[in-house]
Amino acid sequence: MIPPMTETASPPLNTLLVCGFLGAGKTTFILEQFKSARGRTAVLVNEFGTLGIDGSLIRCAGGIDVVELPGGCICCSRKDGLQESIRTIREEIRPDRLLIEPSGIAEVSEVLKVLADETLAGVIRLDAVVTILDASTFLDFSDPEAFGTFFLDQVINADLVVVNKADIVSQAELEQVTKRLFELNPAALEVQTAFCRMEEPLPSGRDRELRSFGRTGPTMECVSVIPGIPLSEQQLNNLTSALSEGRFGRVFRGKGFLPLPGGGWVNLQIVGRTLTVTPLHDEVQSRLTLIGCDLDGKRVREFFGSNGGMA
Repeated sequence: MIPPMTETASPPLNTLLVCGFLGAGKTTFILEQFKSARGRTAVLVNEFGTLGIDGSLIRCAGGIDVVELPGGCICCSRKDGLQESIRTIREEIRPDRLLIEPSGIAEVSEVLKVLADETLAGVIRLDAVVTILDASTFLDFSDPEAFGTFFLDQVINADLVVVNKADIVSQAELEQVTKRLFELNPAALEVQTAFCRMEEPLPSGRDRELRSFGRTGPTMECVSVIPGIPLSEQQLNNLTSALSEGRFGRVFRGKGFLPLPGGGWVNLQIVGRTLTVTPLHDEVQSRLTLIGCDLDGKRVREFFGSNGGMA
């Protein structure tokens, strides 16, 4: 008698946790990884604001299944949504690999606790925690008084630290970065990159000891707005001036897709003190998200006036 056929359980989903502070280069790293990826890749993006920006940028690359979880951190308010999304991705998309990009202000230790929950046992296998750092800001940001300990939490729980933008700092500063990283996490591998381009293989299967500083530091805020009509060149110049001069508050990270007359688009990015506006050739949804401290949402709304609305 031939025994009945039984359905073979799917193996755990190979998973990579890609962390890093606002603007360090997480999305750039994911896009670089996709270039050499084999099989099907899914990306789960969590944004602090209600409007997804990073997911749209990844989706524009083509060939990547993107699931977005905007409007809160997956280490706290969206933890249930994270677990549910992971199970849905495994059952419906069935990728060969999953990359999870938490918000830039997420505490990695808390995300790891969510991923280790018994409800995800056999669903995923966490291959590595990768933390992306901005070489030009790391030494300042690694001071606990700068942004609190959530930034350090991202470093001490990493298997691999990608020191991005290494091409724009001096060798002496890179040596100081390496020294500080070793003080924080001597077990982590370190790779110095420009635009997150790396040839080294990713670590896998390292036994990790969960470490946490506890939550301290300034409270981050988020303001999201949807510009209703295209912005003229003068309006765009006025916007960038207001952002650069701090008239909307202390903005650490800003990102958005802004429409121009004639059907064009620009990609606005703010990382620390650096603000860039570049042409965008893909069709996207108009949006702007600002993350920082003491943000004046009312003033942002007043700037856009009838040209936009809050998300």
